[in-house]
Amino acid sequence: MSLSDRIKGELENFGLEEPSENVLDKLTGLCSSLDLKPSDLADQWMAFSVNNCNLELDIDGVGKFERFAQTKQGKPVVKKEKKGVLNATTNIGDLFDDLLDAYIPDSSPLRSQKRPLDSPSTFRVSKVSKTPTRSNQSVSRLSRDMSTATLSPVNASPSQSYSQRKGTGDVVCTFNEGGLEVENFTGSGRCPEVNLSPSTLSTNYQYMFQKLSAKTESLDEHLEIMTATLAQFHGGAEFESLCIPSQGTTRVVGRVCGEGVGRLTPSTVCLEGGLEVSHGKRTSLDLRNVSSYALFPGQIIAVEGTNPTGRNFVATKILPSVPIKQGAKESDENSSGLTVMGACGPFTSQDSLSYEPLKDLLEKVRDEHPDVLVLLGPFVDTKHPLIEKGDTGDMTLDQLFQSQISHISKNVPDYTRVILVPSQRDAVCDTVYPQPSPTTTTTLPPNVTLVPDPCLVQLGNVSLALTSTDVLFHLSSEEMSHPPGSDRMGRLAGHLLDQNNFYPLFPGSDDCNIDYPHFIKHCFFDHKPDVLVLPSDLRFFVKNVKDTVVVNPGKLAKGAGTFFRMRVRGGTGKVTESTYVNVVKI
Repeated sequence: MSLSDRIKGELENFGLEEPSENVLDKLTGLCSSLDLKPSDLADQWMAFSVNNCNLELDIDGVGKFERFAQTKQGKPVVKKEKKGVLNATTNIGDLFDDLLDAYIPDSSPLRSQKRPLDSPSTFRVSKVSKTPTRSNQSVSRLSRDMSTATLSPVNASPSQSYSQRKGTGDVVCTFNEGGLEVENFTGSGRCPEVNLSPSTLSTNYQYMFQKLSAKTESLDEHLEIMTATLAQFHGGAEFESLCIPSQGTTRVVGRVCGEGVGRLTPSTVCLEGGLEVSHGKRTSLDLRNVSSYALFPGQIIAVEGTNPTGRNFVATKILPSVPIKQGAKESDENSSGLTVMGACGPFTSQDSLSYEPLKDLLEKVRDEHPDVLVLLGPFVDTKHPLIEKGDTGDMTLDQLFQSQISHISKNVPDYTRVILVPSQRDAVCDTVYPQPSPTTTTTLPPNVTLVPDPCLVQLGNVSLALTSTDVLFHLSSEEMSHPPGSDRMGRLAGHLLDQNNFYPLFPGSDDCNIDYPHFIKHCFFDHKPDVLVLPSDLRFFVKNVKDTVVVNPGKLAKGAGTFFRMRVRGGTGKVTESTYVNVVKI
Protein backbone atom coordinates (compact mmCIF):
# COMPACT_ATOMS: atom_id res chain seq x y z
CA MET A 1 0.00 0.00 0.00
CA SER A 2 1.38 3.42 -0.97
CA LEU A 3 2.06 6.16 1.55
CA SER A 4 -0.80 8.31 0.23
CA ASP A 5 -3.26 5.39 0.54
CA ARG A 6 -2.15 4.78 4.14
CA ILE A 7 -2.68 8.47 4.93
CA LYS A 8 -6.18 8.33 3.43
CA GLY A 9 -6.97 5.25 5.51
CA GLU A 10 -5.84 6.94 8.74
CA LEU A 11 -7.91 10.04 7.95
CA GLU A 12 -10.97 7.87 7.31
CA ASN A 13 -10.62 6.47 10.84
CA PHE A 14 -11.33 9.99 12.09
CA GLY A 15 -14.40 10.29 9.87
CA LEU A 16 -12.73 12.78 7.50
CA GLU A 17 -13.63 12.90 3.82
CA GLU A 18 -11.01 11.99 1.23
CA PRO A 19 -8.75 15.04 0.75
CA SER A 20 -8.07 16.59 -2.64
CA GLU A 21 -4.99 15.62 -4.64
CA ASN A 22 -3.15 18.82 -3.70
CA VAL A 23 -3.86 18.33 -0.01
CA LEU A 24 -2.87 14.65 -0.16
CA ASP A 25 0.41 15.51 -1.91
CA LYS A 26 1.12 18.10 0.78
CA LEU A 27 0.42 15.57 3.57
CA THR A 28 2.60 12.96 1.87
CA GLY A 29 5.44 15.48 1.74
CA LEU A 30 4.95 16.28 5.42
CA CYS A 31 5.24 12.59 6.33
CA SER A 32 8.63 12.47 4.64
CA SER A 33 10.00 15.85 5.74
CA LEU A 34 8.90 15.47 9.37
CA ASP A 35 9.64 11.72 9.55
CA LEU A 36 6.10 10.87 10.70
CA LYS A 37 4.09 7.70 10.34
CA PRO A 38 0.67 8.13 8.65
CA SER A 39 -1.06 7.31 11.96
CA ASP A 40 1.02 9.93 13.81
CA LEU A 41 0.31 12.50 11.10
CA ALA A 42 -3.45 11.88 11.35
CA ASP A 43 -3.36 12.08 15.16
CA GLN A 44 -1.41 15.34 15.13
CA TRP A 45 -3.67 16.85 12.47
CA MET A 46 -6.83 16.01 14.46
CA ALA A 47 -5.37 17.49 17.64
CA PHE A 48 -4.33 20.65 15.76
CA SER A 49 -7.72 20.94 14.03
CA VAL A 50 -9.73 20.51 17.25
CA ASN A 51 -7.58 23.10 19.06
CA ASN A 52 -8.13 25.58 16.20
CA CYS A 53 -11.93 25.61 15.99
CA ASN A 54 -12.16 22.47 13.81
CA LEU A 55 -9.90 23.72 11.04
CA GLU A 56 -10.83 22.42 7.59
CA LEU A 57 -8.56 19.91 5.84
CA ASP A 58 -7.67 22.14 2.90
CA ILE A 59 -4.51 23.77 1.52
CA ASP A 60 -4.68 26.71 3.93
CA GLY A 61 -5.34 24.46 6.93
CA VAL A 62 -2.49 22.09 6.03
CA GLY A 63 -0.19 25.09 5.56
CA LYS A 64 -0.91 26.27 9.10
CA PHE A 65 -0.42 22.73 10.37
CA GLU A 66 2.94 22.48 8.57
CA ARG A 67 4.23 25.64 10.26
CA PHE A 68 3.00 24.37 13.64
CA ALA A 69 4.59 20.93 13.19
CA GLN A 70 7.92 22.39 12.04
CA THR A 71 8.02 24.71 15.04
CA LYS A 72 7.17 21.81 17.37
CA GLN A 73 10.07 19.75 16.00
CA GLY A 74 12.44 22.69 16.17
CA LYS A 75 12.84 22.98 12.39
CA PRO A 76 13.17 26.42 10.79
CA VAL A 77 9.96 27.85 9.39
CA VAL A 78 10.25 29.66 6.07
CA LYS A 79 8.40 32.93 6.52
CA LYS A 80 7.21 35.10 3.68
CA GLU A 81 8.75 38.56 3.71
CA LYS A 82 6.22 41.17 4.74
CA LYS A 83 6.48 44.16 2.45
CA GLY A 84 5.20 47.59 3.22
CA VAL A 85 4.72 47.15 6.94
CA LEU A 86 4.73 50.91 7.31
CA ASN A 87 2.90 52.63 4.47
CA ALA A 88 0.48 55.43 3.81
CA THR A 89 -2.44 53.52 5.37
CA THR A 90 -0.61 52.61 8.57
CA ASN A 91 -0.68 54.80 11.65
CA ILE A 92 1.69 54.87 14.62
CA GLY A 93 -1.33 55.26 16.87
CA ASP A 94 -2.70 51.92 15.57
CA LEU A 95 0.56 50.22 16.46
CA PHE A 96 0.25 51.71 19.96
CA ASP A 97 -3.31 50.32 20.21
CA ASP A 98 -2.10 46.89 19.17
CA LEU A 99 0.55 47.00 21.89
CA LEU A 100 -2.15 47.83 24.45
CA ASP A 101 -4.22 44.89 23.20
CA ALA A 102 -1.26 42.57 23.63
CA TYR A 103 0.04 43.61 27.03
CA ILE A 104 -2.70 45.36 29.04
CA PRO A 105 -5.67 43.47 30.59
CA ASP A 106 -9.18 44.49 29.54
CA SER A 107 -9.94 45.71 33.07
CA SER A 108 -6.95 48.07 33.23
CA PRO A 109 -7.68 51.84 33.27
CA LEU A 110 -4.89 52.24 30.70
CA ARG A 111 -7.34 50.92 28.13
CA SER A 112 -9.08 54.29 28.29
CA GLN A 113 -5.96 55.88 26.79
CA LYS A 114 -6.63 54.25 23.44
CA ARG A 115 -7.76 56.84 20.90
CA PRO A 116 -11.17 56.20 19.30
CA LEU A 117 -11.00 54.67 15.87
CA ASP A 118 -13.00 57.55 14.36
CA SER A 119 -10.70 60.25 15.75
CA PRO A 120 -9.93 62.99 13.18
CA SER A 121 -6.24 62.50 13.87
CA THR A 122 -6.23 58.96 12.54
CA PHE A 123 -5.98 57.70 8.99
CA ARG A 124 -8.17 55.00 7.55
CA VAL A 125 -6.65 51.61 8.40
CA SER A 126 -6.88 48.82 5.84
CA LYS A 127 -6.96 45.94 8.31
CA VAL A 128 -9.45 44.09 10.48
CA SER A 129 -9.55 44.92 14.17
CA LYS A 130 -8.29 42.12 16.41
CA THR A 131 -10.75 43.06 19.15
CA PRO A 132 -13.74 40.65 19.07
CA THR A 133 -17.00 42.47 18.35
CA ARG A 134 -20.54 41.25 18.76
CA SER A 135 -22.18 40.64 15.41
CA ASN A 136 -25.70 41.99 14.97
CA GLN A 137 -26.16 39.84 11.91
CA SER A 138 -25.45 36.46 13.48
CA VAL A 139 -27.70 36.94 16.51
CA SER A 140 -30.68 39.32 16.73
CA ARG A 141 -32.14 40.51 20.01
CA LEU A 142 -35.65 39.66 21.17
CA SER A 143 -37.54 41.23 24.02
CA ARG A 144 -38.66 38.13 25.86
CA ASP A 145 -39.27 36.86 29.30
CA MET A 146 -36.51 34.76 30.86
CA SER A 147 -38.67 31.66 30.96
CA THR A 148 -36.55 28.52 31.29
CA ALA A 149 -38.75 26.93 28.61
CA THR A 150 -36.82 28.97 26.03
CA LEU A 151 -34.18 26.73 24.47
CA SER A 152 -32.10 29.38 22.69
CA PRO A 153 -30.89 32.58 24.33
CA VAL A 154 -31.84 34.57 21.27
CA ASN A 155 -33.88 34.23 18.14
CA ALA A 156 -30.78 32.96 16.40
CA SER A 157 -30.65 32.73 12.66
CA PRO A 158 -30.96 29.14 11.47
CA SER A 159 -27.60 27.49 10.94
CA GLN A 160 -26.61 27.55 7.28
CA SER A 161 -24.40 24.49 7.57
CA TYR A 162 -27.09 22.50 9.39
CA SER A 163 -29.87 23.44 6.95
CA GLN A 164 -27.71 22.30 4.03
CA ARG A 165 -26.86 18.90 5.49
CA LYS A 166 -27.42 15.80 3.40
CA GLY A 167 -28.58 12.27 4.14
CA THR A 168 -31.02 13.12 6.95
CA GLY A 169 -32.29 9.92 8.53
CA ASP A 170 -29.73 7.69 6.79
CA VAL A 171 -28.51 4.70 8.79
CA VAL A 172 -24.72 4.87 8.57
CA CYS A 173 -23.82 1.98 10.88
CA THR A 174 -25.65 -1.15 12.10
CA PHE A 175 -24.86 -3.77 14.73
CA ASN A 176 -26.89 -6.97 14.64
CA GLU A 177 -24.85 -10.06 15.54
CA GLY A 178 -27.93 -11.99 16.63
CA GLY A 179 -29.79 -11.47 13.36
CA LEU A 180 -32.71 -9.73 15.08
CA GLU A 181 -35.64 -8.39 13.11
CA VAL A 182 -36.45 -4.94 14.44
CA GLU A 183 -39.26 -2.96 12.86
CA ASN A 184 -39.19 0.03 15.20
CA PHE A 185 -37.66 1.36 18.40
CA THR A 186 -40.87 2.09 20.27
CA GLY A 187 -40.58 1.50 24.00
CA SER A 188 -42.82 -0.39 26.40
CA GLY A 189 -44.55 2.73 27.67
CA ARG A 190 -43.19 2.22 31.21
CA CYS A 191 -40.49 4.52 32.52
CA PRO A 192 -37.67 2.20 33.69
CA GLU A 193 -36.06 2.63 37.10
CA VAL A 194 -32.44 3.81 37.24
CA ASN A 195 -29.98 2.24 39.66
CA LEU A 196 -26.48 3.68 39.82
CA SER A 197 -23.50 1.47 40.63
CA PRO A 198 -22.42 1.70 44.31
CA SER A 199 -19.03 3.07 43.26
CA THR A 200 -20.54 5.90 41.19
CA LEU A 201 -19.78 9.40 42.47
CA SER A 202 -22.85 10.63 44.36
CA THR A 203 -21.81 13.98 45.87
CA ASN A 204 -19.79 17.06 45.00
CA TYR A 205 -16.28 17.32 46.37
CA GLN A 206 -13.52 19.87 46.73
CA TYR A 207 -10.93 19.64 43.99
CA MET A 208 -7.70 21.49 43.17
CA PHE A 209 -6.53 20.42 46.64
CA GLN A 210 -4.85 17.21 45.49
CA LYS A 211 -1.58 16.61 47.32
CA LEU A 212 1.28 14.91 45.55
CA SER A 213 1.47 12.32 48.32
CA ALA A 214 -2.25 11.50 47.96
CA LYS A 215 -1.83 11.13 44.20
CA THR A 216 1.15 8.81 44.67
CA GLU A 217 -0.72 6.67 47.20
CA SER A 218 -3.74 6.38 44.88
CA LEU A 219 -1.64 5.31 41.91
CA ASP A 220 0.28 2.79 43.98
CA GLU A 221 -2.96 1.42 45.47
CA HIS A 222 -4.28 0.90 41.97
CA LEU A 223 -1.09 -0.93 40.97
CA GLU A 224 -1.24 -3.18 44.05
CA ILE A 225 -4.88 -4.13 43.41
CA MET A 226 -4.11 -4.97 39.79
CA THR A 227 -1.02 -6.97 40.84
CA ALA A 228 -3.06 -9.09 43.27
CA THR A 229 -5.77 -9.65 40.65
CA LEU A 230 -3.24 -10.68 37.99
CA ALA A 231 -1.45 -13.03 40.42
CA GLN A 232 -4.71 -14.79 41.29
CA PHE A 233 -5.76 -15.05 37.64
CA HIS A 234 -2.41 -16.55 36.59
CA GLY A 235 -2.43 -19.38 39.12
CA GLY A 236 -1.18 -17.58 42.20
CA ALA A 237 2.20 -16.82 40.67
CA GLU A 238 4.45 -14.43 42.55
CA PHE A 239 5.76 -11.41 40.70
CA GLU A 240 9.37 -10.40 41.22
CA SER A 241 10.95 -7.00 41.69
CA LEU A 242 11.80 -5.03 38.56
CA CYS A 243 15.21 -3.98 39.86
CA ILE A 244 16.64 -7.37 40.92
CA PRO A 245 18.81 -9.09 38.25
CA SER A 246 17.63 -12.54 37.17
CA GLN A 247 19.19 -14.84 34.56
CA GLY A 248 16.22 -17.18 34.47
CA THR A 249 12.67 -16.59 33.32
CA THR A 250 10.74 -14.38 35.71
CA ARG A 251 7.47 -12.47 35.84
CA VAL A 252 6.98 -8.83 36.80
CA VAL A 253 4.08 -6.36 36.98
CA GLY A 254 4.34 -2.64 36.35
CA ARG A 255 2.84 0.49 34.85
CA VAL A 256 3.88 1.35 31.31
CA CYS A 257 5.59 4.73 31.01
CA GLY A 258 7.87 6.56 28.64
CA GLU A 259 11.45 7.73 28.98
CA GLY A 260 11.40 11.44 28.26
CA VAL A 261 8.74 13.50 26.52
CA GLY A 262 6.72 12.40 23.52
CA ARG A 263 4.84 9.40 22.27
CA LEU A 264 5.92 5.90 23.26
CA THR A 265 8.40 4.14 20.99
CA PRO A 266 10.01 0.69 21.31
CA SER A 267 13.24 2.39 22.38
CA THR A 268 11.69 4.63 25.07
CA VAL A 269 9.12 2.34 26.71
CA CYS A 270 9.71 1.56 30.40
CA LEU A 271 8.00 -0.33 33.21
CA GLU A 272 7.47 1.23 36.62
CA GLY A 273 7.03 -1.06 39.62
CA GLY A 274 5.03 -0.63 42.82
CA LEU A 275 6.41 0.78 46.05
CA GLU A 276 6.14 -2.43 48.03
CA VAL A 277 7.78 -4.86 45.59
CA SER A 278 10.00 -2.67 43.39
CA HIS A 279 10.36 0.47 45.52
CA GLY A 280 8.76 2.47 42.69
CA LYS A 281 11.78 1.98 40.42
CA ARG A 282 11.74 1.82 36.63
CA THR A 283 13.44 -0.39 34.10
CA SER A 284 13.53 -0.18 30.33
CA LEU A 285 11.41 -2.77 28.51
CA ASP A 286 12.91 -4.64 25.56
CA LEU A 287 10.06 -5.80 23.27
CA ARG A 288 12.08 -7.27 20.40
CA ASN A 289 11.07 -10.83 21.26
CA VAL A 290 7.37 -10.06 21.73
CA SER A 291 5.36 -10.91 18.61
CA SER A 292 2.49 -8.49 19.22
CA TYR A 293 1.63 -5.78 21.71
CA ALA A 294 -0.48 -2.64 22.16
CA LEU A 295 0.84 -0.36 24.92
CA PHE A 296 0.11 3.13 26.22
CA PRO A 297 1.27 5.17 29.25
CA GLY A 298 -0.56 4.18 32.43
CA GLN A 299 -1.35 0.63 31.30
CA ILE A 300 -0.70 -2.00 33.99
CA ILE A 301 0.65 -5.24 32.53
CA ALA A 302 2.26 -8.50 33.62
CA VAL A 303 5.35 -9.46 31.61
CA GLU A 304 7.37 -12.65 31.36
CA GLY A 305 11.06 -12.61 30.43
CA THR A 306 14.58 -12.15 31.79
CA ASN A 307 16.21 -9.29 33.67
CA PRO A 308 19.96 -9.94 33.36
CA THR A 309 21.17 -6.56 34.68
CA GLY A 310 18.19 -5.27 36.65
CA ARG A 311 18.04 -2.25 34.35
CA ASN A 312 16.66 -3.73 31.13
CA PHE A 313 13.86 -6.31 31.21
CA VAL A 314 13.93 -8.48 28.07
CA ALA A 315 10.30 -9.49 27.54
CA THR A 316 9.28 -12.69 25.79
CA LYS A 317 5.54 -12.52 26.49
CA ILE A 318 2.93 -10.09 27.79
CA LEU A 319 0.49 -12.05 29.93
CA PRO A 320 -3.27 -11.78 29.24
CA SER A 321 -5.30 -9.28 31.24
CA VAL A 322 -7.95 -10.28 33.76
CA PRO A 323 -11.51 -10.34 32.36
CA ILE A 324 -14.11 -8.30 34.28
CA LYS A 325 -16.62 -10.37 36.23
CA GLN A 326 -20.13 -10.57 34.82
CA GLY A 327 -22.91 -8.90 36.80
CA ALA A 328 -25.82 -10.95 38.13
CA LYS A 329 -28.95 -11.00 36.00
CA GLU A 330 -32.47 -11.85 37.04
CA SER A 331 -34.71 -13.91 34.82
CA ASP A 332 -37.04 -11.71 32.76
CA GLU A 333 -38.01 -13.92 29.85
CA ASN A 334 -41.40 -12.22 29.64
CA SER A 335 -39.85 -8.75 29.35
CA SER A 336 -40.23 -6.89 26.09
CA GLY A 337 -36.66 -5.66 26.42
CA LEU A 338 -35.37 -2.10 26.40
CA THR A 339 -35.13 0.64 23.76
CA VAL A 340 -32.55 3.40 24.09
CA MET A 341 -31.91 6.54 22.06
CA GLY A 342 -28.80 8.61 22.72
CA ALA A 343 -26.64 11.44 21.47
CA CYS A 344 -23.54 13.38 22.48
CA GLY A 345 -23.05 17.15 22.35
CA PRO A 346 -22.36 19.69 21.16
CA PHE A 347 -26.07 20.08 20.44
CA THR A 348 -25.89 23.19 18.27
CA SER A 349 -23.97 24.05 15.12
CA GLN A 350 -20.79 26.11 15.19
CA ASP A 351 -22.40 29.11 13.46
CA SER A 352 -25.53 29.40 15.60
CA LEU A 353 -26.99 29.02 19.08
CA SER A 354 -30.39 27.92 17.81
CA TYR A 355 -29.92 24.30 18.97
CA GLU A 356 -31.69 22.97 15.88
CA PRO A 357 -30.06 19.48 16.08
CA LEU A 358 -31.34 19.06 19.65
CA LYS A 359 -34.83 20.18 18.66
CA ASP A 360 -34.88 17.64 15.81
CA LEU A 361 -33.65 14.88 18.13
CA LEU A 362 -36.42 15.62 20.65
CA GLU A 363 -38.96 15.41 17.83
CA LYS A 364 -37.71 11.93 17.00
CA VAL A 365 -38.02 11.00 20.68
CA ARG A 366 -41.65 12.12 20.68
CA ASP A 367 -42.29 10.13 17.49
CA GLU A 368 -40.57 6.88 18.53
CA HIS A 369 -41.23 6.85 22.33
CA PRO A 370 -38.04 5.04 23.48
CA ASP A 371 -37.77 3.73 27.03
CA VAL A 372 -34.56 5.70 27.66
CA LEU A 373 -32.99 8.87 26.25
CA VAL A 374 -29.28 9.35 27.04
CA LEU A 375 -27.79 12.80 26.42
CA LEU A 376 -24.08 13.35 27.05
CA GLY A 377 -22.62 16.87 27.23
CA PRO A 378 -21.37 19.38 26.45
CA PHE A 379 -24.69 21.23 26.63
CA VAL A 380 -23.08 24.70 26.77
CA ASP A 381 -19.82 24.08 24.95
CA THR A 382 -16.87 26.23 26.02
CA LYS A 383 -15.32 25.71 22.57
CA HIS A 384 -18.33 27.09 20.69
CA PRO A 385 -17.18 30.22 18.79
CA LEU A 386 -20.07 32.39 20.00
CA ILE A 387 -19.65 31.28 23.61
CA GLU A 388 -15.91 31.89 23.43
CA LYS A 389 -16.68 35.49 22.40
CA GLY A 390 -19.36 35.85 25.08
CA ASP A 391 -22.03 36.36 22.42
CA THR A 392 -24.91 34.62 24.24
CA GLY A 393 -27.45 37.41 24.00
CA ASP A 394 -29.10 38.53 27.22
CA MET A 395 -28.64 35.16 28.92
CA THR A 396 -25.84 34.17 31.20
CA LEU A 397 -24.19 30.81 30.61
CA ASP A 398 -26.01 29.38 33.62
CA GLN A 399 -29.38 30.59 32.31
CA LEU A 400 -28.59 29.07 28.93
CA PHE A 401 -27.82 25.72 30.57
CA GLN A 402 -30.93 25.80 32.76
CA SER A 403 -33.10 26.64 29.76
CA GLN A 404 -31.83 23.59 27.89
CA ILE A 405 -32.44 21.24 30.81
CA SER A 406 -35.95 22.64 31.20
CA HIS A 407 -36.68 22.37 27.48
CA ILE A 408 -35.48 18.77 27.36
CA SER A 409 -37.55 17.74 30.38
CA LYS A 410 -40.70 19.43 29.01
CA ASN A 411 -40.44 17.95 25.52
CA VAL A 412 -39.88 14.30 26.41
CA PRO A 413 -42.82 11.98 27.25
CA ASP A 414 -43.30 11.07 30.92
CA TYR A 415 -42.74 7.38 30.15
CA THR A 416 -39.24 7.99 28.70
CA ARG A 417 -36.40 7.96 31.20
CA VAL A 418 -33.98 10.84 30.50
CA ILE A 419 -30.34 10.47 31.63
CA LEU A 420 -28.14 13.58 31.41
CA VAL A 421 -24.34 13.23 31.65
CA PRO A 422 -22.17 16.38 32.02
CA SER A 423 -18.93 17.11 30.19
CA GLN A 424 -15.71 18.87 31.18
CA ARG A 425 -16.39 21.18 28.22
CA ASP A 426 -19.64 22.36 29.82
CA ALA A 427 -19.26 26.01 30.76
CA VAL A 428 -21.28 25.71 33.98
CA CYS A 429 -20.11 22.33 35.29
CA ASP A 430 -17.08 21.38 37.37
CA THR A 431 -14.09 20.73 35.11
CA VAL A 432 -12.74 17.74 37.02
CA TYR A 433 -12.71 13.97 36.49
CA PRO A 434 -14.66 12.22 37.95
CA GLN A 435 -17.19 14.98 37.40
CA PRO A 436 -20.15 15.49 39.76
CA SER A 437 -23.64 15.53 38.29
CA PRO A 438 -24.77 18.98 37.12
CA THR A 439 -26.85 21.14 39.41
CA THR A 440 -30.07 22.83 38.31
CA THR A 441 -32.39 25.41 39.75
CA THR A 442 -35.21 24.00 37.68
CA THR A 443 -37.63 21.56 39.28
CA LEU A 444 -37.16 18.40 37.27
CA PRO A 445 -39.89 15.83 36.59
CA PRO A 446 -39.35 12.35 38.10
CA ASN A 447 -38.35 10.84 34.73
CA VAL A 448 -35.23 13.06 34.42
CA THR A 449 -32.02 11.85 36.10
CA LEU A 450 -28.77 13.83 36.36
CA VAL A 451 -25.73 11.57 36.69
CA PRO A 452 -21.96 12.12 37.05
CA ASP A 453 -19.27 11.45 34.48
CA PRO A 454 -18.46 8.57 34.36
CA CYS A 455 -21.22 6.33 35.66
CA LEU A 456 -22.47 2.75 35.49
CA VAL A 457 -26.27 2.65 35.20
CA GLN A 458 -28.48 -0.40 35.69
CA LEU A 459 -31.78 -0.41 33.78
CA GLY A 460 -33.51 -3.69 34.56
CA ASN A 461 -31.19 -6.39 33.30
CA VAL A 462 -29.17 -4.04 31.11
CA SER A 463 -26.14 -2.17 32.45
CA LEU A 464 -24.95 0.95 30.60
CA ALA A 465 -21.49 2.42 31.15
CA LEU A 466 -21.52 6.11 30.20
CA THR A 467 -18.83 8.76 29.88
CA SER A 468 -18.66 11.99 27.90
CA THR A 469 -14.84 12.15 28.05
CA ASP A 470 -13.17 11.39 24.72
CA VAL A 471 -10.91 8.64 26.05
CA LEU A 472 -10.69 6.97 22.62
CA PHE A 473 -9.14 10.06 21.06
CA HIS A 474 -6.75 10.50 23.98
CA LEU A 475 -5.65 6.85 23.76
CA SER A 476 -5.24 6.99 19.99
CA SER A 477 -2.72 9.81 20.42
CA GLU A 478 -0.58 7.81 22.85
CA GLU A 479 -0.90 4.12 21.97
CA MET A 480 1.98 2.15 20.45
CA SER A 481 1.11 -1.13 18.74
CA HIS A 482 2.84 -3.89 16.77
CA PRO A 483 2.02 -5.15 14.22
CA PRO A 484 -0.47 -2.50 12.99
CA GLY A 485 -3.93 -4.03 13.34
CA SER A 486 -7.01 -3.52 11.22
CA ASP A 487 -9.49 -3.04 14.09
CA ARG A 488 -7.90 -0.08 15.79
CA MET A 489 -11.15 1.27 17.29
CA GLY A 490 -12.01 -2.07 18.87
CA ARG A 491 -8.51 -2.36 20.31
CA LEU A 492 -8.70 1.12 21.86
CA ALA A 493 -12.08 0.38 23.46
CA GLY A 494 -10.76 -2.97 24.69
CA HIS A 495 -8.11 -1.19 26.76
CA LEU A 496 -10.83 0.15 29.08
CA LEU A 497 -12.19 -3.34 29.71
CA ASP A 498 -8.70 -4.82 30.11
CA GLN A 499 -7.73 -2.16 32.64
CA ASN A 500 -11.14 -2.26 34.35
CA ASN A 501 -11.66 1.52 34.38
CA PHE A 502 -13.08 4.37 32.33
CA TYR A 503 -9.80 6.27 31.82
CA PRO A 504 -6.67 4.05 31.96
CA LEU A 505 -4.29 6.65 30.47
CA PHE A 506 -1.65 8.15 32.78
CA PRO A 507 -0.68 10.90 32.64
CA GLY A 508 -4.03 11.99 31.24
CA SER A 509 -4.65 14.42 28.43
CA ASP A 510 -4.42 18.14 29.12
CA ASP A 511 -8.17 18.25 28.44
CA CYS A 512 -8.89 15.89 31.34
CA ASN A 513 -8.29 17.16 34.88
CA ILE A 514 -8.11 14.01 37.00
CA ASP A 515 -8.45 13.94 40.77
CA TYR A 516 -6.74 10.62 41.48
CA PRO A 517 -7.98 9.93 45.04
CA HIS A 518 -11.56 10.19 43.74
CA PHE A 519 -10.65 8.50 40.46
CA ILE A 520 -9.65 5.32 42.36
CA LYS A 521 -12.97 5.29 44.19
CA HIS A 522 -15.40 6.15 41.40
CA CYS A 523 -14.01 5.35 37.93
CA PHE A 524 -13.75 1.54 37.98
CA PHE A 525 -16.22 -1.06 36.75
CA ASP A 526 -18.01 -2.97 39.53
CA HIS A 527 -18.99 -5.52 36.89
CA LYS A 528 -18.80 -5.94 33.15
CA PRO A 529 -21.13 -3.49 31.37
CA ASP A 530 -23.50 -4.79 28.71
CA VAL A 531 -23.22 -1.58 26.71
CA LEU A 532 -20.32 0.90 26.84
CA VAL A 533 -21.03 4.34 25.31
CA LEU A 534 -17.81 6.16 24.32
CA PRO A 535 -18.56 9.31 22.29
CA SER A 536 -15.52 10.55 20.40
CA ASP A 537 -14.25 12.82 17.64
CA LEU A 538 -13.10 9.60 15.99
CA ARG A 539 -15.41 8.03 13.42
CA PHE A 540 -18.66 6.57 14.78
CA PHE A 541 -18.86 2.77 15.20
CA VAL A 542 -20.64 -0.05 17.03
CA LYS A 543 -18.58 -3.15 17.87
CA ASN A 544 -18.56 -6.29 19.95
CA VAL A 545 -15.51 -5.83 22.19
CA LYS A 546 -14.91 -8.67 24.63
CA ASP A 547 -18.66 -9.49 24.70
CA THR A 548 -19.61 -5.87 25.43
CA VAL A 549 -21.45 -3.72 22.89
CA VAL A 550 -19.31 -0.59 22.48
CA VAL A 551 -20.99 2.41 20.86
CA ASN A 552 -19.35 5.58 19.59
CA PRO A 553 -22.38 7.56 18.38
CA GLY A 554 -20.33 10.47 17.05
CA LYS A 555 -21.41 14.04 17.80
CA LEU A 556 -24.93 15.34 17.14
CA ALA A 557 -23.88 18.74 15.76
CA LYS A 558 -20.39 17.99 14.51
CA GLY A 559 -18.97 16.04 11.62
CA ALA A 560 -21.64 13.81 10.08
CA GLY A 561 -24.14 14.75 12.83
CA THR A 562 -25.23 11.38 14.22
CA PHE A 563 -27.05 9.73 17.13
CA PHE A 564 -27.78 6.10 18.07
CA ARG A 565 -30.86 4.05 18.78
CA MET A 566 -30.78 0.59 20.31
CA ARG A 567 -33.09 -2.27 21.18
CA VAL A 568 -32.03 -4.92 23.70
CA ARG A 569 -34.23 -8.01 23.66
CA GLY A 570 -35.46 -9.36 27.02
CA GLY A 571 -33.91 -12.47 28.57
CA THR A 572 -30.66 -13.49 30.20
CA GLY A 573 -28.77 -14.59 27.09
CA LYS A 574 -25.63 -13.13 25.59
CA VAL A 575 -26.19 -9.40 25.30
CA THR A 576 -24.21 -9.05 22.05
CA GLU A 577 -26.61 -11.51 20.39
CA SER A 578 -29.75 -9.83 21.71
CA THR A 579 -28.87 -6.22 20.86
CA TYR A 580 -29.66 -4.27 17.71
CA VAL A 581 -28.05 -0.83 17.24
CA ASN A 582 -28.28 1.82 14.52
CA VAL A 583 -26.21 4.97 14.14
CA VAL A 584 -28.35 7.49 12.25
CA LYS A 585 -27.76 10.91 10.69
CA ILE A 586 -29.84 13.62 12.33
